[in-house]
Amino acid sequence: MYRLALIPARGGSKGLPGKNLAVVGGSTLLARAIRCAHASGIFSAVVVSTDDPTIAQEGIRAGAAAPFLRPKDLARDDSPVLATIKHALAELERAAGTTRFDLVALLEPTSPLRTGEIVKSVVAAAEQPGADAALSVSPVPTRYHALKQLIADGSDGRVRHFHPEGDRIVTRQQLSTTYIRNGMCYAVRRSALDAGHGVLGSSARMVVVDSPVVNIDDPEDLELAKRLIAKLAVES
Repeated sequence: MYRLALIPARGGSKGLPGKNLAVVGGSTLLARAIRCAHASGIFSAVVVSTDDPTIAQEGIRAGAAAPFLRPKDLARDDSPVLATIKHALAELERAAGTTRFDLVALLEPTSPLRTGEIVKSVVAAAEQPGADAALSVSPVPTRYHALKQLIADGSDGRVRHFHPEGDRIVTRQQLSTTYIRNGMCYAVRRSALDAGHGVLGSSARMVVVDSPVVNIDDPEDLELAKRLIAKLAVES
């Protein structure tokens, strides 16, 4: 299996400018993601996809390859991650000639509490028989369960359950456990991408992460990550 660890790190960020180069626990977020990919010991290549030369230089310094710059039209706020993956595969395989990656793992720098073991588990899940993708998830606390959520219904202040089955829920014992994507790791087989599927393929598996999770989108998230890493002494 030729496995690619792809680290998407565009230069623009409205919520937290320069966030991929923010320093947490003595390392940039980008460097932590690269170190985590190498710590897993399962990848044929660790590559940074960015439109920013400064980020590319930091990626190389931290031990990744950055053999191309991402086009600006793939580095906007609304640019789909699937297009970024396909662009990276095309660039890498064009340069390599014969090498064809069988699996891509997406490791976003903004999830600094990720570990190499979590990455290995997600990739292993994607490679199970019958699976073509996998992702890391976190349990949703019962108090935030989807069947307990409400939305505004009209301009007169009325509310209704977000999910139509919410009306039937009386006790928390009636609620099954639900999960949310936590952004630590996605893995998708090349066969799923070639068949026209997205990052979750057509038959995804999940890996439940019970440890703390933080996704950095704004200054408050960054400060929380710093506190958690200092407390947990996470090395990823």
